[in-house]
Amino acid sequence: MKFILILVFTFILNALMLRGVEEKITEQVIQSIREQVKNPQAQHYHSAYDRLAYYVDTFGPRLWGSENMADAVDALYKDIETMGFDKIWKENLGEITSWKRGEESVTLFDPRQFPQKLNMIGLGWTPAGTVKAEVEVVHSFEELKEKDVTGKIVCYNFEWNGYDSGVAYRYSGPVLAEKAGAIGTMIRSVASVSIASPHTGMTAYQNIKYPAVAITVEDADMIDRMRQRGQKVVVEIKTEGQQYKTTSDNVLAEIKGWKYPDEILLMGGHWDSWDVGSQTGANDDGGGVIVCLEALRVLNSLGIRPRRTIRFIAWSGEEMGQDNNGAQHYAINHGKENHIIVFESDLGSTKPYGFGITAGQQFTQLVTYLAQEYLTGIGAERIYPNEGESVDSGILADSTGTSMLNNKIADNQNHDFYFTYHHTAGDSMWMMNPEDMDDNVVAIASIMYLIADYDGPIPKD
Repeated sequence: MKFILILVFTFILNALMLRGVEEKITEQVIQSIREQVKNPQAQHYHSAYDRLAYYVDTFGPRLWGSENMADAVDALYKDIETMGFDKIWKENLGEITSWKRGEESVTLFDPRQFPQKLNMIGLGWTPAGTVKAEVEVVHSFEELKEKDVTGKIVCYNFEWNGYDSGVAYRYSGPVLAEKAGAIGTMIRSVASVSIASPHTGMTAYQNIKYPAVAITVEDADMIDRMRQRGQKVVVEIKTEGQQYKTTSDNVLAEIKGWKYPDEILLMGGHWDSWDVGSQTGANDDGGGVIVCLEALRVLNSLGIRPRRTIRFIAWSGEEMGQDNNGAQHYAINHGKENHIIVFESDLGSTKPYGFGITAGQQFTQLVTYLAQEYLTGIGAERIYPNEGESVDSGILADSTGTSMLNNKIADNQNHDFYFTYHHTAGDSMWMMNPEDMDDNVVAIASIMYLIADYDGPIPKD
C-alpha cells in the first residue's frame, strides 16, 4: 500500500511539474512574440505599418474588381510567397459584377445667388442620372411619411447615435424616398462628424432608379437650417455610376498544426475598400489584413508550430456585400472543414485591450482563462462574451456555427474615431499608428497561438 501511495504521489508530482514546464514555455512564447515585434532592433518592429504604407501608397484605393484591387491582390500574394508558410494560395471568385462611379456632383442653386458645389459622394451602386429639384429635409422615416415629397429630392438629416442608427438611412433611405415620390436622395454622412468629407457605402441599389448620394454632416445641417427658416432649397445631382463584369480573388496562407492539422483557426480582414480618396482603405480594412498577416509571419519566423492549423485570409468584396463575394465563396468551399474559430479585424487598429468572442459557454470560459493567464502582461486580457461577430466572419459562422473572435481596441462605445474617417478620403495612413499596429500584431498572434496550441479538446459549446 505504501508503495502504491508513493507511485501515486510521484505521478501527481511529475504531472504538476510537467504542467509547470508547459506553462513556462507558453509564457516564454508570448514574451518572444512581444520581443520580436516591440523591440526596435527586431525585424518585425513597425513592419505592419511599413507594409501597409507600401500597399496604400503604391496601389491606392482597392475597389472590388478594379484594376487597383487586382494589382494589390497580386502584389500581396507575391509578398506572402516570400514568407515561408506551409501553404500559400489564391482562390478566384469567378465572374463578379462590380461598379464604378464616374463623374458626379451636387450643386446648390437656391437660395444661393451663385451655384455652389457641395462636397458629396455617390452611394455604392447608385444609378447614373441627373436630377434638379426642390429639397425636403426629414429627420426620420416617420417624418418622411408625414411630408409630401413628390417630385422633390429628400435630404435625410438624422441624429447620430452610433453607426447602427445611421446606416439604415444609407441603405434603405433612397428606396423609401422614391416610394414616397421623391426623384433623388441625399443623406447626411453616416458619422459623428465629417470634417467636410462625405462618407460613402452601399445602398439598396436594386430598388432605386434615381441618384442617391451622401453629403457632409455640415452641409446636411446647413440645408436643414435653410428649410427651418422657410427658404426654398434647390439642388442638382449628377451621377454616372456603371456596373461591369470582372473577377477577383481571396488570398490565403497557413501554418499547419503538428497534432491536429485538420482543426483550423481562421483569421484575417477584407482587402477591398471604397474609392473615395487617394489612400482610402488604409484603416478599413488594409490595417486589419496586415496585422493578421504579420501575426502569422511572426509565429512562422519564430519557428512556432502549434498543435492546430492557423490560416490567414484576405477576403475580397466585403464592402459591396454581394452574394458571391469572398466571404460567401470561402464559406461555400471550406464550410465542411473543421473550423475552431474565425477571427476578423475590421474596426481599426488602435491599441488593443482584449477580445470579443461569440461562442458557447465552455469555449468562452476557455478563452477567458487563456487570456487572463497569459495576456495580462501585454494588456490584452479582457474578454467580452457575445461580442465577437464581424461581417465576413459572420458569414462563415452563419453557415457552420463556427465561433467568432475580434479585437477590442481603443475607441468610445460608438467607435466615433473609426467612423469619423470610415468610407472617406480621410481613411489614410495619417490615422494609422505604428506602435498600435504592433500591439495588435502581438495580441492577435498571442491569442491565436494560445487557442491553436491548447493541449486538449476544444469545447464546441
